Amino acid sequence: MFRFNYDLNANLADQYASDDSRVIETLSAIWPRRTRDQIRALIEQWQLDLDTRDSYSGIHSQLAAHHALALARRVQLSSDEVGALWIAGHVYDLGKIALPPNLLTKDGPLNDAEMLILRSHVSIGYDLLRDWAILRTSPHWLHDLVLETVLFHHERWDGDGYLKGKHGDETPLSARIMAIADAYSAMILNSPYRQARDASTALNEIAERAGTQFDPYLVQQFVRAVRLGQQHSGVMLPLGEEPREKASGVS
Repeated sequence: MFRFNYDLNANLADQYASDDSRVIETLSAIWPRRTRDQIRALIEQWQLDLDTRDSYSGIHSQLAAHHALALARRVQLSSDEVGALWIAGHVYDLGKIALPPNLLTKDGPLNDAEMLILRSHVSIGYDLLRDWAILRTSPHWLHDLVLETVLFHHERWDGDGYLKGKHGDETPLSARIMAIADAYSAMILNSPYRQARDASTALNEIAERAGTQFDPYLVQQFVRAVRLGQQHSGVMLPLGEEPREKASGVS
């Protein structure tokens, strides 16, 4: 039975709470308190369901959401977009709750058939969220951003990803952000089939994949954010403290 580094989760607990409180303030301009509370409750329930089936996926999604928000703020997404990405970051792997538990916790690499099943989580998650009443009746831009992030977060900059084989900035910006945050978070956590890398090694791997797997501009900003965060907090960029650079040529 594998173990992953729970200490990382403990170190980030205060920052998760800070992320949540600031984003909920943003969402207050979109939904009344009762609706916001329903959103949080449903997200918490989904995360509990996922964590019960696969403890790695539970902490992984929380960590990835945190890193996605840091990158989103660095490239100066609007407050509304950050709020929508906060929702997407907590549910982008939702489709995994429909996969066989033994697949998620397999001790070792997946074979080709198992990988095909695993990849289906993006379309399953999309279908589950598309029928979510709160999202369906939300502003159009928020509805689209959440669904696009879920469906396209495994696309690659070079077009060799899945589910649609999108190339470059054909993939929505939110999904390109989530792709980097997802990969980095996976690298720094132990999983059933891989030992965690240290942060420096993981950042180097992310940087090496710029222009192939990931948007090169977003990689540049992500690496800067994490390195600055290590200087300030030992974990991650204290959101809003460092000067942010406006995304250029990124849509």
